[in-house]
Amino acid sequence: MNALIVGVRYQDMNYDLDNSLIELEQLCKACNIEVTKKCIQSLDKINPSLYIGTGKVQEIKAMLNDIDIVIFDEELTPLQVKNLTDSLDIEITDRTDLILRIFEVRAQSKEAKLQVEIAKGQYLLPRLAGMKEHLYSQQGGSGFRGSGEKQIELDRRLIANQVLQAKKQLAKIVKQRQNQRKRRKNNEMKVIALVGYTNSGKSTLMNAFCINKDKQVLQKDMLFATLETATRSVMINHHSCLLTDTVGFIERLPHHLIQAFRSTLEEVVEADLLVHVVDASNPNYESYIKTTNLVLEELGVKDTPMIYAYNKVDLNKYGFIVPLDPYVFISAKERIGLDQLEKTISDILFKDYAIYHLNIPYQDGEIFKYLHQHNLVLEFQYLENSIYLKVEMHPKEINKYSKYLLKN
Repeated sequence: MNALIVGVRYQDMNYDLDNSLIELEQLCKACNIEVTKKCIQSLDKINPSLYIGTGKVQEIKAMLNDIDIVIFDEELTPLQVKNLTDSLDIEITDRTDLILRIFEVRAQSKEAKLQVEIAKGQYLLPRLAGMKEHLYSQQGGSGFRGSGEKQIELDRRLIANQVLQAKKQLAKIVKQRQNQRKRRKNNEMKVIALVGYTNSGKSTLMNAFCINKDKQVLQKDMLFATLETATRSVMINHHSCLLTDTVGFIERLPHHLIQAFRSTLEEVVEADLLVHVVDASNPNYESYIKTTNLVLEELGVKDTPMIYAYNKVDLNKYGFIVPLDPYVFISAKERIGLDQLEKTISDILFKDYAIYHLNIPYQDGEIFKYLHQHNLVLEFQYLENSIYLKVEMHPKEINKYSKYLLKN
């Protein structure tokens, strides 16, 4: 499928158009769409009825030979979709739709599929009237047939019902996820969430900390390789922690997706520490950091400690970077700087921990085993009737073991 992509440079825009169009081409590639033509216009402000000027519409119409689809770099309004479709008589879509298509293909778990179905339905509902019969049958899959106002209304009801049913099913899964998080909190294990722009190397970093290869997550050099939140048990400076890999962000991430994936992204909100993975080889890294932080703000993340992990230093393109504190330069792929990252994580997560001396009778050997597996044991010694233990842990946690505590 060949595409013509369209971008507009206007006064109030808050992003770099050239970089955005490069990213749009990457999104097209992920959807198996080849960009063969490009059109850019400069305007004082966006045309509310056509997005672009009427003269540019006619110019594009003359460029449609061997073009199957016209893709706009910003999300179009339903009115713009309708008017452009009527004027150009070709499939019209936008950046948001491409992201939704990628999510739909990559979604593997039941939860992710439901989340994408909700986001896609909410995006499609107001746009049905602007789509030709052959176009919105492609967009929506099965169940979108016929033509005319009556059929559009039937399709609208069908989509609305699908969204409603998906929300009900998702609510059950969300409850299960909340129960899982509650159990984790009861275990008092620290939770670290990896966040960052899509394709920054979060999954590669996750696997670098994940010793068990059977538990490793998919890592691939492509946009949105990870849609499911994966949580693994890892050791940070001999402390047992939970490390969570999350879906990557992107500039102008569709609001529908943020809302639909909110239940998954709650993992980020409730984390004890965020590791913000940044692609240090990308000259647009500052923009990507800003985008990620804006999405985190929208999710309600405010006072959670954050470490900036500037990744991909093995590509030797990070000399221009002015890092944000606290930071570490790493290569997750080549395992460079991971010891320093682990130390920085430990310094933040366990700064309130203290050293305690315990004397555990042999009949309570399971307690010794648990402490040895989940805490930093600095020293232990087998005595005649008990085991002496010098261990680092949080003051709140020591209350469970007060009867074993040795007085100084």
